[in-house]
Amino acid sequence: MSTIGIAAENRRIDALLLRALYFGPKSYWELMRAAQAQTHQVLKALQSLLEGELVVYDGDRFVITEAGRQQAETLSLERVAEQRCEACAGRGIVLRPPFDRVLAAFQDIVAVRPKATPDFDQGYVTPETTVRRLALMAQRGDLVGRDILLLGDDDLTGIAAALSGLPRRICVLDVDERIITFIRDVARDRGWDHVHAEVYDARDGLPSHFRGQFDVFFTDPVDTIKGLLLFLSRCTEGLRGPGAAGYFGLSYLEASWRKWRHIQQGILDMGYAITDMLGAFQDYLLEDIVALDWARMAPVPVKEPDIPFYVSTVYRLELVEEPQPLFFGRVELGQDLYYDEEFCVPLQE
Repeated sequence: MSTIGIAAENRRIDALLLRALYFGPKSYWELMRAAQAQTHQVLKALQSLLEGELVVYDGDRFVITEAGRQQAETLSLERVAEQRCEACAGRGIVLRPPFDRVLAAFQDIVAVRPKATPDFDQGYVTPETTVRRLALMAQRGDLVGRDILLLGDDDLTGIAAALSGLPRRICVLDVDERIITFIRDVARDRGWDHVHAEVYDARDGLPSHFRGQFDVFFTDPVDTIKGLLLFLSRCTEGLRGPGAAGYFGLSYLEASWRKWRHIQQGILDMGYAITDMLGAFQDYLLEDIVALDWARMAPVPVKEPDIPFYVSTVYRLELVEEPQPLFFGRVELGQDLYYDEEFCVPLQE
């Protein structure tokens, strides 16, 4: 990004933070969500606002100072209050029947699922997020009577889909044997013969019996360019052809807009149109967060999160041409499948 572009982006982030604080004190985690930018950019902006005495930290919340209020008013930020719908928080989805009932049953199941592990870059979304995914898919005509492929399903979207009783067939592929065993056990106990779960590493070619068999896919992949496009390529192999749809999540906390553009170009090259992008649609539950880098990198000592601060945008894709996956066969990737220079850990350096 050019120097001019960087300066403009920094001004945008500063303005978002000042606007949020103008309407009341905010926690570190609320500001991480409000800034709509990469982690290191938010940290730099907070540090700058503290050093400029536009905000102060009272040990619990960031508070705007009188100088900060004057700066906000100079920029007319006080004229623009929060615009998101209070009922859906800007997602456009409110859980109505049957998904309100699905959520109640689903919460009992996820209470005993395996714990997330960093070995596979896992981080569960909230149960509400999982069920909202299904409501969105149903709204777009991608759930009822559909054959659905889920690549990587530590969130157990496949189980929630089965609880809805709406898809015709559900296939879950995941590298984590614990997740696959858990899904198989739940499916067996509930008599779901239309739910299939199989251990699969996305670095391997998609088995032939899964190719061209599905109407819809959902994946919440890693945030590296090569890793994400690899996941989307495998899912694309699984679709029947034009008219099939896919969903995936992408966060801005660990992915620059330049990375987003690269990924979007890959999506177009595979034959898709991007039909929907729903910002901050997915809320994540990150365990032991105080020990993680977002807390350690904060410019002030911070407490446990008071909100789900890690969010991601949900994309909906639809094939408009014959599918053109970018990867075939075995792909040799190590830790670079999960981590790149934009992952939060290197930002400490």
